[in-house]
Amino acid sequence: MIASAPASPELKAFIRTLTERAERLKKERVDPSVDNMLKITGEGRKAALDMRLIDPSAATDQESKIDLAVSHIVKIWNATHAGRSTQLVFSDLSTPDPERFNVYDDVRSKLVKAGVPAHEIAFIHDAETDTAKKVLFDAVNAGRVRVLLGSTERMGAGTNVQKRLVALHHLDAPWRPPDIEQREGRIMRQGNANKEVQIFRYVTEGSFDAYMWQTLETKARFIQQVMRGETSVRSAEDLESGALTYAEIKAIASGNPAVVEKIKIDTEIRKLDQLRAVHANQQRHIRWAIRDLPRQIVEEKQHLADIEVDIATRNAAESPEFSMTVGHRVFSGKGARESAANALTGAILSWRDDQTIRPRGTFRGFQILSRGKSGGFGTVQEEERIPHLFVRGHATYTANLNATNPVGTVQSIEHTLRNLDKLAAEQRSGVARIEKELADYQSQADRPFEHEERLKGLLARQAEINALLDLDKGDQQGADSAPDLKEEPDPARAAPAVPLGRAEVAKMAEAYMRTSGTAIREMPIAQRTPPQTGSVIGRAVAKDEAYVAFATAANSFFIVASSSLGRDVQIGERVSLQFHQGRACVDNGHGRGR
Repeated sequence: MIASAPASPELKAFIRTLTERAERLKKERVDPSVDNMLKITGEGRKAALDMRLIDPSAATDQESKIDLAVSHIVKIWNATHAGRSTQLVFSDLSTPDPERFNVYDDVRSKLVKAGVPAHEIAFIHDAETDTAKKVLFDAVNAGRVRVLLGSTERMGAGTNVQKRLVALHHLDAPWRPPDIEQREGRIMRQGNANKEVQIFRYVTEGSFDAYMWQTLETKARFIQQVMRGETSVRSAEDLESGALTYAEIKAIASGNPAVVEKIKIDTEIRKLDQLRAVHANQQRHIRWAIRDLPRQIVEEKQHLADIEVDIATRNAAESPEFSMTVGHRVFSGKGARESAANALTGAILSWRDDQTIRPRGTFRGFQILSRGKSGGFGTVQEEERIPHLFVRGHATYTANLNATNPVGTVQSIEHTLRNLDKLAAEQRSGVARIEKELADYQSQADRPFEHEERLKGLLARQAEINALLDLDKGDQQGADSAPDLKEEPDPARAAPAVPLGRAEVAKMAEAYMRTSGTAIREMPIAQRTPPQTGSVIGRAVAKDEAYVAFATAANSFFIVASSSLGRDVQIGERVSLQFHQGRACVDNGHGRGR
């Protein structure tokens, strides 16, 4: 929950001086060692915590947010006395210092005055060693120390005191969202015996506090989008910066409610800008698919027709007697299978260095072909250089050469032919699937972005607020106006002026693998790094002018530069790639398949 306290007259007057200093920095040349925006921001944040951090003699007759925090801590301390519940208090802007006023000592003295025993209050800064920290943490978990004060740096990761924690108090706002996660991660974790906990954020009205907390929320959402790879904003403020801009300080000093409105609008614009870019990418992919899928349908139907002709050829040549031709010799009759197997395997192995596809024999109306296996660019052992084996009718199919068991080679060829019926059924399903994809894409094409009017309205209001707050272009925190989708070039009518890039090709690859059935739908798709050397067989699943993505086994794909491939590769084409020093080229001697 947020607890707010009114700003004192001294604080309001001090913030006005900060505005004057910021304006001087903007208009005059001031030595950074004398004054700078980081110094102004730091003093403004300290003043919001307690004016005595700026002026030790500042009046204390008005209730501050420190008093408000003490009141909540005491109330919870009393209410949870039976269970010995504990509380954490965070402050980064003022840490224990015996030489000057600090918030830690002020909080402790007020707690003791309200009835909390001094021995139940501790500072994390008093535990200098690991042993001392363990003793302190044990005391908090046991309920002997019930209020522990500390900074994010000292009381963040590694502080395991969650067992009895019931409340956490943010006396100030850190600059980075990860600091909030570190703080609240102390209480929101396993091992806490309390099912419900309270988290307080204390704000001094009309100070830097409200703006700091709103900025933290905006940054946190933006970082989450970046981590998920969802954001599309083309520019963003420095998330690690510790200084506000002149315009922000001026707006805070004026108490202008437009400051909070601006942050909310900037956040919503970022969200809608990201959604709009996703929509644009989807439409671009849809147009690409509508252009490419008809070609795939024609090719897949032709491949199906080839398989069906090959099934007819196989059936017409069916005979109870085995017969195979190897070279110019026909093997039939008793013992023909073993003799043909030995002859075929021997012929193929004798040509293992031939990198071209050559016919070695015939079987049931089909050619039997082989091609020697390239050693790539590395050293390949002799026993690994087993040639590739193919069965060709109207289409070409792969089989396996068994160098140690020649009969196994013949059995693989026979299995390839028996499998044609299953292959045809799968091909029919594939054609139907692609035709449905095309119809679905056609129904989705040219759909407008559903939040377009809302985004335009927000951008107009953002411009009004920026003008109202005197924010120049460099001070803007929102996303730039997204380009009109109508102005986006249509890939179906004109090629893009520049390549889409690796990230876009990766998205297209995942989409193609999902919709084409290349990937197992229940499993995630992963992008992996291409090999440095060797041979890989893959299917082209996405491309632009600069890159091509190839799908491999186990729901994975990799992306390579198209400039090194040696020829144009079509989507859906299955090719053998040879790698040398990370560069890929198409092995043109390998038979194409689909």
